[in-house]
Amino acid sequence: MTGCPVDSNRRQRLACRLTIALAVIAVGVGCGSKPEVVPVSGKVTYNGQPLPYGTVGFQPAQGQPSGAAIQPDGTFKLSTFAEFDGAKPGSYKVKVSCYASQSPSERAKPRTGEFSTGASLIPEKYAFVDRSELTAEVPADGTEAIVLELTGPEKKFPQ
Repeated sequence: MTGCPVDSNRRQRLACRLTIALAVIAVGVGCGSKPEVVPVSGKVTYNGQPLPYGTVGFQPAQGQPSGAAIQPDGTFKLSTFAEFDGAKPGSYKVKVSCYASQSPSERAKPRTGEFSTGASLIPEKYAFVDRSELTAEVPADGTEAIVLELTGPEKKFPQ
């Protein structure tokens, strides 16, 4: 399993494999003609507060997925073919992940050897498009108004 963290947590390995598969698809699709995309940004909240880090993934019924890193204020800007280019208009299933390894203090540590994503800091259902129950609609002219509201047990997010 080269490229995936060595971790006994089966769901984390599956999430890693899916991320790698999406990256491979993105490279392959990037070699042909690209559909038109529009600017898309929004905000992720957890129990009403901005989620301070993590990632979002937008999966259409067909075609290229889009994704983004969550900023400290909970905002994100989607990328599909190039950084912050947006997404194709349409309906999306959405996933959000937030792992201990994504905290700013963990990202600043030097990496040697094996790497683990650490514990999920939000309910794991949000990390899977088919279980998250999150959806979004991207209008033809783009949007800055997507709000993804997550709920779960109270958490203190390590900085």
